[in-house]
Amino acid sequence: MFGKIALEECWTIQEELANNDPGKFVAAGTGSRLTNELLDIHGTRLKQMDENNVDFMVLSFNSPGCQGISDKSQAEAQATLANDRMEAEVMKAPNRFAAFAALSMHDPAQAAAELRRCMTEKKGFVGVLLNDYQSCGEDGNGMLYYDQPEYDVFWQAANDLEAPLMWDGRPWLDFSALGYADRLNMHILGIVTNGVLDRFPKVKLIFGHMGEHIPYDIYRIDHKLDRSRFPNMPMRKDKLVRDYFGEQLFITTSGHFSTPALMCAMGEVGVQSIMFSIDYPFESIPNACAWWDEHVSASINQHDYTNMGRNNVLKIIPRLTEEPHNLKVMTPQECRVGGLAANQGEVCYGLYNKSWNKREIKIVPS
Repeated sequence: MFGKIALEECWTIQEELANNDPGKFVAAGTGSRLTNELLDIHGTRLKQMDENNVDFMVLSFNSPGCQGISDKSQAEAQATLANDRMEAEVMKAPNRFAAFAALSMHDPAQAAAELRRCMTEKKGFVGVLLNDYQSCGEDGNGMLYYDQPEYDVFWQAANDLEAPLMWDGRPWLDFSALGYADRLNMHILGIVTNGVLDRFPKVKLIFGHMGEHIPYDIYRIDHKLDRSRFPNMPMRKDKLVRDYFGEQLFITTSGHFSTPALMCAMGEVGVQSIMFSIDYPFESIPNACAWWDEHVSASINQHDYTNMGRNNVLKIIPRLTEEPHNLKVMTPQECRVGGLAANQGEVCYGLYNKSWNKREIKIVPS
C-alpha cells in the first residue's frame, strides 16, 4: 500500500541516553543499532520509509522520556529541550514528519502550559505523547497517575487545544512482553471510568500494540463494570467503555503484527478506531510493512484497509491536513490498492493466478 502513515514512532536526543539506555530493551548485541536509529530521522529512517511506501511518520520522545525523571525541575527542562529539538528536526521535512510533544506530568498546570507552547507557538506538533505514569519521589519509585481531578487543568488544555494524546508503556514485568500493556491499560481505563473523557469530550486517547489487550477483554470489562456494583463510578451511567471507541479512544497496530488479532479488534471496536503504526526502531519497518502490504491486504476490503493505513489518522489528528504538513485523504486506487492487476489486452483467468494451467509466483509491487 502506498501512502501509509505511522504514528507511534520513537526518537531521542543524546541527553536522554544518560537517563535511559535503550539497549536493554532489545536483543544482546543490537543496542548500538537501536541507539543510532533512535537518534536518526533523515537518514536510515527516511530511506526505509521510502523503500516501504511509508509516506509519513509522527515522532515521539522515546519511553520513558520525561515520565522516567523523578525530579520535577529536571523533567520539565528535559521536555522543553526535547520539544525544541524535535521542532527543528521536523521542520526540515514537514511533508514527511510531525511530532507529539513531550511533557513532564509532575505539575498539571506546567504540563498544560508546555502543551500550549508546543501547539500554539511552535510548528510541527499535532498532539502529545505520555509514557504512562510519572515517576516521582526521592527514590524514584513513586507513581503519579492522571485520572484524578487535580489533573483537570491539564485535561482542559488538551480539550481546548483538541490535542490527541498518544500513550506508550513503561518498563514493567519483563518490559514489552506483557507489562507495558497490563500497566498502561489500567491507567487508560482509570481515566475512562473516572469520567475524564465525559468532562472533556474533545480529548482523544490513542494507544498502541493493538489496544494494549483492551479490545479482546472489552466484553468482560463492560460486564464487570456493572453500575449496580459501582453506583458511584464517575463515568457516564448510559455508556460502556466500548462506546468511547471511535470517538475518544483509538488504537494502533504498532508492534502487534497479527492478522487474527487485527480482525478481532475490528470486530470489537470498529475499523474507525484503528490505525496502522510500526513502533520503529523497536520494530522493523520492512517487517511491519510486509505484514500490512502482503497479509492484511488479502484479508479485508480495500476501503477499510486504506482507511486504517492512512485516512483514519487524518480524521483523528486533523492538524496533519493543515500547514505545514498538508496531508490528503487518499482513495484505494491512489494507494494502489485493489483494481484489476492486468495489462491492456491481457487475458486473466482468475484474480489469484492469471494463468489457466500454471501456478505463478505472485510479485508484490515495489
